[in-house]
Amino acid sequence: MNKTGFIMQLAEKLNITEEQAAQVDEIIETHPIIGKNSKLAVIAEIKEKLGTDDETAKQISDTASELIASNIRNKLLHPFGGNDEDK
Repeated sequence: MNKTGFIMQLAEKLNITEEQAAQVDEIIETHPIIGKNSKLAVIAEIKEKLGTDDETAKQISDTASELIASNIRNKLLHPFGGNDEDK
């Protein structure tokens, strides 16, 4: 999946604008994927930039992480599956 596809999926799953999803993508790209401190930093930055509460920021972070994990899993299971833009 490319960056645009990720942003579109994130916007659709969270019912947010593509601009907000792009901001979330930028936040996630600036922090390491693994680690409790990085997750807390992502949540804090989402809360600050999108003006959400703690619970909403955590939900956004969790949803983005799930999308990333599922896309990595799909790529590992189907390495020659071609472009999975519609998934």
